[in-house]
Amino acid sequence: MSQEYHQVHPIDVSSHWSLFGHLVEKAMTKTQQTDYTLKGVQDRLIFNQWQLFVILKDGELESIIVTCVIPFDLCNYLNPVFISSNTNKVDLNYMQRCLEEIAVKYNCSKIMGGGRVGWKKVLSKLGYKDLNLVVKEL
Repeated sequence: MSQEYHQVHPIDVSSHWSLFGHLVEKAMTKTQQTDYTLKGVQDRLIFNQWQLFVILKDGELESIIVTCVIPFDLCNYLNPVFISSNTNKVDLNYMQRCLEEIAVKYNCSKIMGGGRVGWKKVLSKLGYKDLNLVVKEL
């Protein structure tokens, strides 16, 4: 079994959207994400505001990672906005290695993200800390 990941160049996002657009939509649905639209995500990828990475397993598309870099004064954060898979199981160790390499590539010294509550227990085993985030709608 071989795994590899590649960044999809912003120029190629539109022409290959049919290959991974459904995975973005799946991630949006599972996380009950209502702050973005599918078209908005696609536009952010095309305009290189966000980055799209595909993970291939034995040459076949297995999963995707959509990231954005958030600059702070003293560091940059890599935020994996969406992670989605064609299968029900994600190789978390490989995914973590990918995220760490992507973070280094984009000069990020921290990774932050959110998602479903069930991820807290799994991600704590990979070194993530649960820091409370509260949101109030106006």
